Amino acid sequence: MADPAGQAARSSAPRVRLTCEACRQRKVKCDKLSPCTSCQRLGLVCVPVERARLPRGRTRKPTERIVGSDKELSERVAKLEKLLKKVANERGTEEQRTPTPAPPTVNIDTPPVSAKHEPAGEAVNVEAESWQEQNDLVPTNVPRPGNAYMGVSFWEDIMQQTQELRNVLDGRLESEQPESKDPAVVFGTSIVSSESPESSTASIQSRRGIALQPHIRHKLCDIFFHNVDPLFKILHRPSMQAFLKEGKPYLNYERDHQAPATLASAVYLAAVCTLDTKDCQALFNTDKKSIVAEFQKESEIALAKADFVTTNDVTVLQAYIISLLAARSQDQSRRVWTMLAMALRVGQALSLHMPEPPFSVRPFEHEMRRRAWLGIGLLDVAASLDRASEPMMQAAWLDYNPPSNINDEDIWFEMTGPIPTHPEGTFTDMTHTLVIAASSSVTRSLAFADFIEPTVKIMSLRQQIVHDFQQKASDLLSGCRPDLSDFQWYAQKNAGVMGSWLQLACLRPLQRNKNFTPPKVHGDALLKIAADNLQWTQEAYDYPGAGKWRWYASMWVPWHALAVAIAELCVCKSLTIMSKYWSVVDNVYQRSRLVIADSQQGMLWKPMDRLMTQALARRKELVESDAAQGVAQQPQYAYTNMNTGYDLQQPQPPFAGFSLELGDAINQPRNTHIAEVPTSFAPVPWPNVWDAMDLSDPTLQGSSDDTAWLSYENFIENVYDSVDSIFLPR
Repeated sequence: MADPAGQAARSSAPRVRLTCEACRQRKVKCDKLSPCTSCQRLGLVCVPVERARLPRGRTRKPTERIVGSDKELSERVAKLEKLLKKVANERGTEEQRTPTPAPPTVNIDTPPVSAKHEPAGEAVNVEAESWQEQNDLVPTNVPRPGNAYMGVSFWEDIMQQTQELRNVLDGRLESEQPESKDPAVVFGTSIVSSESPESSTASIQSRRGIALQPHIRHKLCDIFFHNVDPLFKILHRPSMQAFLKEGKPYLNYERDHQAPATLASAVYLAAVCTLDTKDCQALFNTDKKSIVAEFQKESEIALAKADFVTTNDVTVLQAYIISLLAARSQDQSRRVWTMLAMALRVGQALSLHMPEPPFSVRPFEHEMRRRAWLGIGLLDVAASLDRASEPMMQAAWLDYNPPSNINDEDIWFEMTGPIPTHPEGTFTDMTHTLVIAASSSVTRSLAFADFIEPTVKIMSLRQQIVHDFQQKASDLLSGCRPDLSDFQWYAQKNAGVMGSWLQLACLRPLQRNKNFTPPKVHGDALLKIAADNLQWTQEAYDYPGAGKWRWYASMWVPWHALAVAIAELCVCKSLTIMSKYWSVVDNVYQRSRLVIADSQQGMLWKPMDRLMTQALARRKELVESDAAQGVAQQPQYAYTNMNTGYDLQQPQPPFAGFSLELGDAINQPRNTHIAEVPTSFAPVPWPNVWDAMDLSDPTLQGSSDDTAWLSYENFIENVYDSVDSIFLPR
């Protein structure tokens, strides 16, 4: 029997409010209101936590308290075991007296957990069918439950001991730091974020996930499939939407499986990363940096639970790829560049690089595997361009196993037939991704050295490779209607940017190659194509109908085109030409300070800054020379491309914000209420620098002042000779 005096003393003890579950998971300060202010601001479900106040002095001497607590816990556990043994003996005696219990009704008292529950001692009827079903599942050598009546005193004693155990444990958790380390903290730092270990030390056992309200989850799902999915296509939209918005199982997973939950956390993270500060404030009533940090931690915890390092699940790999994409849009350090190698190895372990894996897969799964492998390839080349380093994947690894040019509605999980095909020129969900994939394949053949795979060194073959890309992109975009869809306009603009940049890479590789010397280019042809590339990039960024995809600019920072343009300006002989192109080059230069790899402290920016100093000196010389000759200084008018008539100095329309309405971003109609930006793509007029090349001059590396090759080559040498270079030993 329980001690009535002790029970009364415990029940009359004052209660104290502890940190709520959500704030404890997020490791932030809680004001302990109900609901707390932090949960109200973030729209989370606040779960208050209370316990009886501990005796005075319990927390003043940590060492003594821990020893006492352990002893107290041991005593209570022993008492519980004694009670359970007593119950087991009573049931065993009852079983011997009644070897064949009657199935219709079993009377079991319900413990008095709270005032809301039924009073103790009231029997609960269990139907005969339920008992029979349970009875059949129990092995014959295991004693079956009898109809023993467990009195009120027994349950009171059990519940009292359990409550006392909870009080002791709560006191220890409230006053102590958790000893277990977060599995998401790998090698002393966060998986993919730039947070320190101290800022992400929550125990995975104490985290249960961010309790987002349903309407917030639905909005984040819509944002992802408007802002991310059209550009970086590795998921199946209908299946994911049914899982996130309708609560249906994801593919053939069980409802509580960790893999879909991990993918969902990565989707939410990527969606949040694409929002600007104003939209994030409107949705969460807090700043973007704090929200991104919360979702980043949640995604890392989920990846750790799913054991993404040794996973055999493509869904977990998809979640990791999306988390890397999200981290890349927020972090200019080399963290993502480093962690991407893990995604490549996991993909190889899953045989994603094989056109036909050594095991049977469904047609749907085969398509998802190819999309995941392509996603790794796109991140690989983007990270390599950011750091002027060789990509890990060879072009052939992607070219022989590309995804199909289809819509998501064309495939489903249970399908057994072949993947359907569309007529040539049909703009599908995968068209933009396939255009970017084609350009990344050409980039691997032109822009880097021979370390990973042999590069093409014969100029005529390099031209042919660029021409083949232009032809392939034109075929994919032949059915594109930029006048009807903002996304199709954006896709066509990106194709033009890629096409012009590949010509720059053809003549100005990102890495030094002793066996390749580019031909001489007459006049300002190279400067013009570099300036056009910078301007088209700016047009795609500024166009209000493409505001929801501005985050994608972080994937392809135009530092290379900027370096080529500045190198050309360093040897410019005409103030007219200098003034014509200076505006667009200087605008991109100023804007790149915050988005170039490692920002202003990295291996790229310092040589870029040095090159710009030379261009400024050259510009000053031209101005002074014209002034000395009495020639009227040319006005520094804004650079205007003759094809578009788009003046970069004119104020641009404001960002229209993201749309939370669910719809197909690819076929979404244009917003007719926003200012139209003239487009030069009808169809894509690929720029042509080949006519200005002089293939008869083999002495390009001479000391003549009519070429910018030496300026650009010095820039590349400064990149690799910089003390901040990632390729130098530490």
